Amino acid sequence: MVDVARLAGVSQATVSFVLNDRTDIPVAAATRQRILDAAGELGYRLNRAAQELKLARSTTVGVVSYGIASHPFAGRTLLGIQNAARARGHVCMVVDVADEPDHGADAVASLLDRGVAGLLFASPAALGVRTPAIDRSVRTAFSSCWPVDAETAGDVRAEVLPDERAGGYRAARAVLDAGHRDVLFLGGTPEEWATIERERGLDDAAAELGIGAASIDRVHGDYSTRRGYDLAAEAFDRHRYTAVVCGNDRMALGALLLLRERGLAVPDDVSLVGYDDQEALAAELHPPLTTVALPHFEIGALALDALLDDEPRGRVTVTCPPVERASVAPPRA
Repeated sequence: MVDVARLAGVSQATVSFVLNDRTDIPVAAATRQRILDAAGELGYRLNRAAQELKLARSTTVGVVSYGIASHPFAGRTLLGIQNAARARGHVCMVVDVADEPDHGADAVASLLDRGVAGLLFASPAALGVRTPAIDRSVRTAFSSCWPVDAETAGDVRAEVLPDERAGGYRAARAVLDAGHRDVLFLGGTPEEWATIERERGLDDAAAELGIGAASIDRVHGDYSTRRGYDLAAEAFDRHRYTAVVCGNDRMALGALLLLRERGLAVPDDVSLVGYDDQEALAAELHPPLTTVALPHFEIGALALDALLDDEPRGRVTVTCPPVERASVAPPRA
């Protein structure tokens, strides 16, 4: 720092103000730039570890992943967390505990031993997660998940979740507003929170238009392309529907393959709606898939901000926006 001050022609204190991003001490813009240029020329970098020791404040956030490291949405979730952390002068240390029988107790202990500023638990799908016992002095936040036992989950600042009910409503309205009344719903695992919420949204849309919710046929399975194909095959063996609303884009791909095999064109014969707006899938199908986006980036970023904010936010839902493409059309006359 002395070398930077000498090269820039300022005091060491002024260099300290600028390089530590002090906003309470006014420094002229030209002087600030001269200091930054001198630091760059000399290859000077702040010793963040020493700074944290001096200030007794950590700038590292522990991210505990429940499988997002091997999930298609991991990139968007982690990017949202990372960008929000960087904007606040923090970095992330990520550990994945999906296969650990102790709910990540060792991993969490390791993060706490390193003096992290807080723990952010992140899941690719909205569900309750079991955490190891965490002291109430430790800040925690949850991205697309919530603690099964909040009493032992530390100082919970927020649970940030997708608004799945509103998302299910928007998926249903995509075909109902186009005039379809002969609709099939290919849902995910029936006991999952997301499936339950999306079906509530489906019921909301039907009720709003005066359609009996029971008149919409529903079948359930896992979220795989194969299961989407099989469920659609079984359903179309029984009845010819004019629209199919799917639990995710992979199930929609399975349904699309079945419909083509049966000689049915999308959207001319059957309209098709997915869910997730999965990267490298939904927009790449032929026709491009109308769907509802899961806002993984926004959920991750909001959870990180909530973790570091002073005021707890409680449970927060994030909008799942509709994405209109070419797989929906009015039913044939």
